Amino acid sequence: MRRAPVSTTPLLMRVLGLLLLAVTPWGVSLAQGTCVTGTSNNSSCRLEVNISSTIQATRRLVVTPGTSFSLTPASGQLGVDDYTAGMFNASGSIQLLVQSNAPWRVSMQALSATLTGSCTNKSASTIQWGTTSATRTTPVSLSATTVFSGGTFTTGQPRDVFLRVGLGWLTDGPVSEANCTLPVSFSVSPP
Repeated sequence: MRRAPVSTTPLLMRVLGLLLLAVTPWGVSLAQGTCVTGTSNNSSCRLEVNISSTIQATRRLVVTPGTSFSLTPASGQLGVDDYTAGMFNASGSIQLLVQSNAPWRVSMQALSATLTGSCTNKSASTIQWGTTSATRTTPVSLSATTVFSGGTFTTGQPRDVFLRVGLGWLTDGPVSEANCTLPVSFSVSPP
């Protein structure tokens, strides 16, 4: 007895049909989430979706005045008393304002070891700073020095930086140009 040949067509058609179903838009929408109600007018459907976002730490520092601060003596002009005291307090202050949604630190750093221009013999460390007018005792350094910091967010934490300049009869003669400058960087960063 001889058997009739078995046709593979029905099996092939079923496999192709399943593949077609898997790549149709209906199949894709199932992977994205669907909601089907019954035939009743009062039936409802609910589909939950998780919405997520990443919020990075954001910090902002505002320095006033912008890019220049004049080391003008509080008395208006250098005098014998300033040289005798070995220093003078600069008039006014540099105002810092930090805004942050995460812990932060504001630091100050000299970008040159000496003043530039006509005062190249004057070290950056002869300029001292403090966060009150009575505490101008921290020398400006080539290393970043913390001015102030916070462990939480702030919508606007202000701080003033007051400066004092060291003077010496033998080291600080008159200069013909008002171009003795020290580039200083203020930055805000994680603590």
